[in-house]
Amino acid sequence: MHLIKTLFIIIFITALAVVLEAVTLNATQQVNSVHETFQKQSINHQNYNQDVTLSQIIYDEKSTKEIMALIITNEAKTFKKIKHKKFIQDVYKRKIYRPIWFNYDGMKKEAVEDLFNTIEADNTLENFGAIKRKSNALREQIAQLKERNLQTELMLDLQLTSLYRSYMPHHLYGAIKWRSFRQRLKYIKGNWLTNNPKYDMADMLLHYKISDIVARTTPSSFHYQQLSNHLARLRVVQAQGGWRKIPASSQLRYGKSGKQVSRLIARLRSEGDYTCQASSTTFGACLKKAIKRFQKRHGLGQTGTINNITRRKLNISVNWKIKKILLNLDRIKRLPDQAEDRYIMVNVPEYRLFYKENGVNALTMPVIVGKKGHYTPIFSDKITFIVLNPYWFIPDSIAKKEVIPGLIKDPNYLTNRGYEVRKNFRLKRPPLDASKINWSRVLRSGQTKKYKFMQPPGPRNALGKIKFKFPNRFAVYLHDTPNHKLFKKYPRAFSHGCVRVSQPYALLATFAKYERSVNYTRAKRILRGKEKTQLNLSSPVPVHITYLTARIKSDGLVHYLPDVYGYDAKQQRSID
Repeated sequence: MHLIKTLFIIIFITALAVVLEAVTLNATQQVNSVHETFQKQSINHQNYNQDVTLSQIIYDEKSTKEIMALIITNEAKTFKKIKHKKFIQDVYKRKIYRPIWFNYDGMKKEAVEDLFNTIEADNTLENFGAIKRKSNALREQIAQLKERNLQTELMLDLQLTSLYRSYMPHHLYGAIKWRSFRQRLKYIKGNWLTNNPKYDMADMLLHYKISDIVARTTPSSFHYQQLSNHLARLRVVQAQGGWRKIPASSQLRYGKSGKQVSRLIARLRSEGDYTCQASSTTFGACLKKAIKRFQKRHGLGQTGTINNITRRKLNISVNWKIKKILLNLDRIKRLPDQAEDRYIMVNVPEYRLFYKENGVNALTMPVIVGKKGHYTPIFSDKITFIVLNPYWFIPDSIAKKEVIPGLIKDPNYLTNRGYEVRKNFRLKRPPLDASKINWSRVLRSGQTKKYKFMQPPGPRNALGKIKFKFPNRFAVYLHDTPNHKLFKKYPRAFSHGCVRVSQPYALLATFAKYERSVNYTRAKRILRGKEKTQLNLSSPVPVHITYLTARIKSDGLVHYLPDVYGYDAKQQRSID
């Protein structure tokens, strides 16, 4: 063993001289780093297993020198063919310029197969996309290797690392082109903030199996996995050429039998709507139940009959549904993964609020969201306080576009609505006399922000009796409303961006269960009056305003929802 150690030191000194000659002047820092690392190894021989052979030591030295030559000395040539230069240089520097996927014994078969199999199993990737094509090409190239060649192996090592780096952002963040989407949002004055978790992809590669990384970083909230399972079902249909069209036919009536009934059963079975085990060619109770389930998932009246609208939904292509689900899986990837026991979710396309406790819907209610030109922003935050009997501080934009023009047309505009005008939102001084202000001049001169309009607490207050605040850049929040008739309408897009809740007292009661500051009995007594009262929360509650147009509901079924703001059409995915 002493002889081996002595030989190693001699080899190290010789190799270091060769390396120093080979690298360019710009690589001095990297070489020094490697030099220090090898010095430590030559002194601390325990870094090598007692059974280490001279051949293994020589392999380490040669592979290190070759990798350094590839990614430092000859980087221009190497990275003409291989992507992710900076990542590759960083990860191999951390690895002390040793191969990741190969070693002295050859290819690390388990690790390489794990990478290939993980990519192959990912249904969010297209078979004709760049990542799967690259994965398949590398797999074939490796299968054709007949004998070992160090330079060939190390080039493959870099390519496998590049493949990992191409795949991991797709898995972690999805494929939506967020930059171009946000540019489109500017034209319609929409807003959508995404959660952007930070991952050290190099560290993950060096310390964990790829399949373990994927398992740990796949979203566990918002029914991501169930939606992904439905995607897998649709991928099978897609691979078989899609669905056959369901024609208008007299056979598709209760009690009838025939070829078209069999086709309809097969169609509904492919999405999981038809669940009876026994095969049948008769339109019976089981088929009627399946039609109702399909209609429910597509927002139709549950008649159990095949009318023209239902048939049109049945004949939507599988590619359309796959695209819809892929968009929404990517959106979930950009939501905070929910570890919290309690949170509120408002899904804009559903016009509905969900209060979740331990993953279960503890409360749900209709809501009103922003109308055209005043879209409710999509983002996540935390409710930090609740206001009983709130003032409505009218935004400057609404004052300029609606209130002041209204005053010019009707001097009683403020009185009729119970509005006040002041120099600021402080309430110590009395309101201004609106009749003594030349509002036409104010509007012409662009001095509208000099005046602040508000509506005191009361039965006509636009915010109703309760406001749930999560301070944010968009100045939106959840609140009550004096006009509950609008909750019976559909679609419910009538607000200036805030979310109006139909059951504010029930929502308030959910906070009272956990918050000492929210005494529900006392709160109801305060709400009978007009005194503004703020209740600060000791434990802020997460609130997510989402835009999910295909999602799993509490019934466990995939529901397709209307693209109310046209965001599905505006969001594009890269073909990975």
